[in-house]
Amino acid sequence: MSNYKGDDREEKYYTPTELIDELFIMKSKYCKDEDITEYLENSAGGGAICDRFDKPYIAYDINPEPDRQDIKKCDYLKEKIEYKPGRVAIINPPFQKGLRFLYKSLEECDWCFCILSQNSLLNINYDKYYVEEVHLWRKYEFNGCKVAIIMCAIRKKREGDTYEL
Repeated sequence: MSNYKGDDREEKYYTPTELIDELFIMKSKYCKDEDITEYLENSAGGGAICDRFDKPYIAYDINPEPDRQDIKKCDYLKEKIEYKPGRVAIINPPFQKGLRFLYKSLEECDWCFCILSQNSLLNINYDKYYVEEVHLWRKYEFNGCKVAIIMCAIRKKREGDTYEL
């Protein structure tokens, strides 16, 4: 994932293999392979998540690695992408805009499996979206910095969805 910070500064934090593994384990719990038509990666960076896709995919990044012709260079948040049944998003968006990336992907996909900042969990619109599963990773080291992250399985809320206390 690339996090653009201005003309002269860009931060990139590529998704570690162990987190990608966890995202795909979570995906396998909620999505049958035969029901998936396409994948979406909206902040693809070096393409590590894309490399794991076993079906067609669309991928975007504000500044993808030059050798990744499969990743469209653009601002994902400004791209017009129609909803497609069976599309699944697996994402590690920039944390400062994580919820914006999440909400947009949920308008284009049936499911989103993502890595977000811990604070994002508190700000999800629970009236519209249903969080099926959450994993909290405390003191996870990203490029020498220890952070609290969440990994979650989320979809649009359906009639009858309730949270148990």
